[in-house]
Amino acid sequence: MNKSSSKKLFIICGVFALLAIALTLVVKFIDVRPIGPNASAIGLASLNEAVRNLFPYGSSGINDFWYTITKYSGYALFLPVAFFVILGFVQLIKRKSFKKVDRELKLLALFYVAVGAVYVFFEKLFIVNCRPVLINGELEASYPSSHTLFAITLCGSAILLVKYLLKLKHAKLVSFALALLALVTVVGRLLSGVHWATDILGGILIGATLVAALFVAIKKSISPTAKTETA
Repeated sequence: MNKSSSKKLFIICGVFALLAIALTLVVKFIDVRPIGPNASAIGLASLNEAVRNLFPYGSSGINDFWYTITKYSGYALFLPVAFFVILGFVQLIKRKSFKKVDRELKLLALFYVAVGAVYVFFEKLFIVNCRPVLINGELEASYPSSHTLFAITLCGSAILLVKYLLKLKHAKLVSFALALLALVTVVGRLLSGVHWATDILGGILIGATLVAALFVAIKKSISPTAKTETA
């Protein structure tokens, strides 16, 4: 990867990161009002309320069709994870050395750890907004939307690995299927009624930041310089 391309990728990654941080801080501290269930305070209340009022959720506040769709699409998001984890173990067993496992798979493993850390951070340590509805009678953290975060990161990383590691004959078809899965999950989660609009946008920006960082790492790992160093 030449210096020009490297610089552009770093800039893209940095832009996504800055946008994600800016949105998170704005949602946390701007226009915070008790419009959620149990009078829970919600950031960017006017915007979130206006977007939510665009959809007819009914008395329950949940669109059961889209909630069910995203429930199962959420499970499907982890199929690529299972595939790449198994592939990593197969390489480890066959090559009898962790050093000989493809560098892209090692980067992907670190990426999964980072995604998990981000999820725990917002779910347990830094709660920004809570859901617009109660789930099983409980008020849950909702920013960023975990379904959206996982859709962007797990499908996005799988698309990168399909292109740069597996080099499948039908890579475009697989990538399209992954992109469609991510799109249905993201849009469906908004339509389901269990998230505010900013939860979805936050998941997209944070997820895009992580995928962009992985893209930078993968491009550097396959650059001529990196290959020379590992030869």
